[in-house]
Amino acid sequence: MTNSIANFSVKPAEATRLAVGIGGLSFGMWCSRDIPVAVDPEHQPFLLDSKSGQACHIELEIEWAETLSIPKAQPSFSSGGLWSAYVSKTGTKFYFSSPTVGPKPYKALWLDPAMERGHVILNREIIPAEAPIFPLEYPLDELIMMHRLALGEGVEVHALGLADRDGSGYLFLGHSGAGKSTTARLWMQQTGVKLLSDDRIVIRKQDGKFWMYGTPWHGDAGVASPDRAPLTAVFLLEQWSTNELARIPTSRAAAELFARSFLPHYLEKGIHFTLDFLDQITRSVPCSILRFTPTPGAVEAVRYARV
Repeated sequence: MTNSIANFSVKPAEATRLAVGIGGLSFGMWCSRDIPVAVDPEHQPFLLDSKSGQACHIELEIEWAETLSIPKAQPSFSSGGLWSAYVSKTGTKFYFSSPTVGPKPYKALWLDPAMERGHVILNREIIPAEAPIFPLEYPLDELIMMHRLALGEGVEVHALGLADRDGSGYLFLGHSGAGKSTTARLWMQQTGVKLLSDDRIVIRKQDGKFWMYGTPWHGDAGVASPDRAPLTAVFLLEQWSTNELARIPTSRAAAELFARSFLPHYLEKGIHFTLDFLDQITRSVPCSILRFTPTPGAVEAVRYARV
């Protein structure tokens, strides 16, 4: 089989159908029947009814290739680790590699310019034919999501998101170690609170209102919910000796959100959209620094500030 990944066609009658919904977007997969399809535990709550074969926002065909190799051209972007991207007028190709299996890619992905259709190609040379395979295995799932969102549909941020008992939706921002998992555990002890994710949240705007969505990409607290909640307040986490809040200007809030956003930085249009989108959020939603100590008092400080 050649290294081209744009010309495969998996016929529905000869395929296994899978579908998941993440961040208000649906991913449909037609998998060749000789692929031992499995679903990661993290994605189980995000499974959709796939028996109808209804079209999804993003449709993917999953196939084997006898071999794959990295293109000779320079990539548009290289993660320096698992993946590299090659952008052209016909779409974007991603190649996934790992030092544990050698220089050849173990998997490839092609997406059309609209990020609506694509092909996932598995390298039979590297992936055991009998090994259970989830076609959206990380980081492929998150890559598709952040590229599709950058086309004008939202943004993924490094944050904890939850819905309080009164329906308020809180977003807690922080890099690794800032206290997202600690904050998640504090709120998990509260009756009537629904946590969406303790590490990755998708934000989208619908009917003039901003919404937070849970994702499968959880942190140490293991929170991954397919639910959503309205975004009513944003908090920048700082571990402290007391609990206190301080409002921050919209410009700083937008910069803090951008620093914690996942987006394809090599796509100029995506950057411009994301900057504008975050500016809209910070002009519409109150943003504060939450200096906190890991006690239930931090929860009450947030609730008191929202009264």
